[in-house]
Amino acid sequence: MSYDEYRVAEVAGNRIPYHETGTGEPLLIHHGAESHKGQYAIFAPLLPPGIRAVSYDQRDVGDAESVDADYTISDLADDCVGLMDALHIEKAHVMGISFGGAIALHVGLRHPGRVQSLIVGAAPDSFARPNAYVAKMMAAPPEQRGALMRAASLSPEAQQDEWLLARLADLGRGTVTALGSRRRAAMESHDVRDRLAEITAPTLLLYGELDPIAPPEAGADLHAQLPSSELVVLAGARHGLSFEFRERTAELVTDWIARHGTGSAA
Repeated sequence: MSYDEYRVAEVAGNRIPYHETGTGEPLLIHHGAESHKGQYAIFAPLLPPGIRAVSYDQRDVGDAESVDADYTISDLADDCVGLMDALHIEKAHVMGISFGGAIALHVGLRHPGRVQSLIVGAAPDSFARPNAYVAKMMAAPPEQRGALMRAASLSPEAQQDEWLLARLADLGRGTVTALGSRRRAAMESHDVRDRLAEITAPTLLLYGELDPIAPPEAGADLHAQLPSSELVVLAGARHGLSFEFRERTAELVTDWIARHGTGSAA
């Protein structure tokens, strides 16, 4: 299925547009705070056909309808499992990068019986205590925030790659997480500092060596508290693990799923 095409599932009264690649081992993929399912348009095709990778639009972004109701990151985690129900997926690997990684952690906390494994990339244990770079970015107006996000996500060389930039043109505009927005409130509801030991699923932690948003130390903090985790720091990488470092990230995800599979891979 081309990423220009998508299907729609109804979950708890909400319209969830989703895209699939492959068949077999189910993998639910979560995008970042200012992104949408298209974040994985150049990543998901790198996964083998034996992985059924499902990326979808969270509330208020992409092709999803905006619903005039407040929600928390826990609600977004419940949406993931609701989509699994709609797609008749009993158990899945749950992956996310940045804000998507935070959602994955909440899925692991709220629905442990539905999670085969977690893959958490470039996410902190809390958005309640942002570091200096994140605080600067979130306080900036949308156009400046987008520039700060690009600088945090891509190396100077990658920022000159017209092919890559063209595919990121509609991501990270810095508008849906504006102060006072529902999505900003959902971000600020993420705090699992005191609950990490409750997550029992095997967890792969992926962090970029040069990421100013979620530096390797953030991954090390999670690794120290998650009982069944592995930490990989990608040399030279920044926040955009599924962009500039998509090939290496796809290799790591593929190997992880092969080692922690449900046995449903085609």
